[in-house]
Amino acid sequence: MAQVNAIAGIETDAWDGLIKKGMANALKGLSGMIGEEMTVKSIAIEHIPARDMPDMLGGPENVVIGVYILFDGASHGHILLAHQPEVAYALLDVLLGPTPRSHRPLTDMERSAIGEMGNITGAFFLNAIADELGVRLNPSPPTILMDMAGAILDIALAEILEEGDRVFVANMEYSIKGTPAAGNFIILPNPSLLKLMPALDRVAA
Repeated sequence: MAQVNAIAGIETDAWDGLIKKGMANALKGLSGMIGEEMTVKSIAIEHIPARDMPDMLGGPENVVIGVYILFDGASHGHILLAHQPEVAYALLDVLLGPTPRSHRPLTDMERSAIGEMGNITGAFFLNAIADELGVRLNPSPPTILMDMAGAILDIALAEILEEGDRVFVANMEYSIKGTPAAGNFIILPNPSLLKLMPALDRVAA
């Protein structure tokens, strides 16, 4: 477990700064897709045990809408962009026009729109990280999920817990057309990112 636990010893200020740069770029890409300016109120970074992720999303039985992405290249890992349904519906209203929505299954068009939002957010995030570190990070096609938080995270937790026991979480507060919104961007990098440590000194400077 020495390699796994070593990630907790990374200069977290450097990683936090790197993640914030990635999130700023991701929200810029999402703003361009939606065609509406997004005002970012705050991006707060937390480091939590992987097993605590369902509680962070409101509890294992709380329904969330998420986009799950794997990435590989210089290192590999997992990304989950998770919103409470009412926030995801508000974003869909901007993209597809207002319509009554509830906790029903997403339509094919809604799933496509949510997937494209996650795809752009993940790609812009990874591009910013890769550019800062001078490496390549490649996102997988997004998987769109609407389910209880515990069920959604079960998809990733088995593999995550084989590689590490902590995750980075960017808690975002922003607004679109004056409407406040919030979401969670969860990143679990593989410990192989430790080999990129020299590049982090430049990011933190």
